[in-house]
Amino acid sequence: MRRTSLALPAASLMAATILTAAPAHAVVAETPLGITSVTASPGPGVGEVTVTWAQDGAYTTGYVLETALSSFSKTNPNMALTGRHPNQLTISGDRRSITLSAAQVSAAGAPVASGNHLYFRFYAVNTTSAGDTTTRAYPYLQAVLPRPQAPASKGTRLRIASFNVRSARFLTDERSWLQRAPDVAAEIVSQNPGIAALQELGPGRADGQTGTLKGTARQTDSLLTALAAAKASKYKLVRSTPYVRSGSPSSTQGARILYDSTRYTLVSDCPNTTGKYSYSASCSIMLPLLTTDSEGLRRRAAVAKFRNQTTLQTFFFVSAHLDHRHSTNATTEASYDALRKRQADTIVSEVALINTAKLPVIIGGDMNSWQNNRIGNGPHDTLVAQGFYDLSAAVNRVDFQYTTMNHFRTTLPPAAQ
Repeated sequence: MRRTSLALPAASLMAATILTAAPAHAVVAETPLGITSVTASPGPGVGEVTVTWAQDGAYTTGYVLETALSSFSKTNPNMALTGRHPNQLTISGDRRSITLSAAQVSAAGAPVASGNHLYFRFYAVNTTSAGDTTTRAYPYLQAVLPRPQAPASKGTRLRIASFNVRSARFLTDERSWLQRAPDVAAEIVSQNPGIAALQELGPGRADGQTGTLKGTARQTDSLLTALAAAKASKYKLVRSTPYVRSGSPSSTQGARILYDSTRYTLVSDCPNTTGKYSYSASCSIMLPLLTTDSEGLRRRAAVAKFRNQTTLQTFFFVSAHLDHRHSTNATTEASYDALRKRQADTIVSEVALINTAKLPVIIGGDMNSWQNNRIGNGPHDTLVAQGFYDLSAAVNRVDFQYTTMNHFRTTLPPAAQ
């Protein structure tokens, strides 16, 4: 997921030699000599990719570029033989570089707006006049991003963030929420977002205990207290109370929106109460379930309209935390991926109902989905298909080589999983 190629050492790969049965009088194809290097980079035009290789051409009649949206290998038993959305391109034997057009890259599954990178493997091929073929593989799986679209020269600048702060209810963590809250606040202050999509910031007790508040703070309110202590009382939450009435079954209610009240004005009416009760479904979107699920697994996304106080530009902002379940069973995993896709579709359709002026929409969150999932990346793919632009495809990216989940590690290697 970088602009330059990412070499991923695979298991030791021998030259992949495929010999077809040949008549006694036929000449068996010699195996192509080794490919000494293969590199890939964004192409000269938006959405393009350029691949360059070095080989002396001996016993080589052509080349094959095999791409996919997930990792794959013909020899590594820990990888699939083909990746998700597989694609092959045959290249003439006299070439040593090729630029894939934006249309070709898009057809391979990585349109520029997707932020997808192409996993690829490269092969030299020798085919005789009798049709006998041998193949030699370059022994590395690589990945490349197409050239991104430059931003418009004019527009409203935004600094936004998404942050899963982890629920206070994980009482066995090494550090409790109340211990972590000042650090979470410090991180927000250091990044200075105008608006942040937060996840797992629940309306329950900040000490993680179940039951009524009994004089304790909500996790939502405790973050605001920590921000105020960090001299950042400018930050406000769109909602801080539950989305459902006390005692009603519900899954996480931690999808929240935090905004800088000195830069943005909350336009939506988002009350925290329903009559005399401290709950409200306002500014939330109920997400679908599997037909076999109970209401205890029901999630909600947060949504609100804002106005930039400088430019007066208005827009909608969504914080989402999609279904977390995964399975090693392919059929079950596909059902979970399809559910996350429906949840993303629901967000888009529900926002469209209130967005009659067709204002810009920004969606941030923990989608519990990623590109290198062999089964699929449903929520991402449906959002891109409906016109959203993945910000991982921005021209300027910072620390793009690191995973977005750190498991509380304070240092990370590049491409950590």
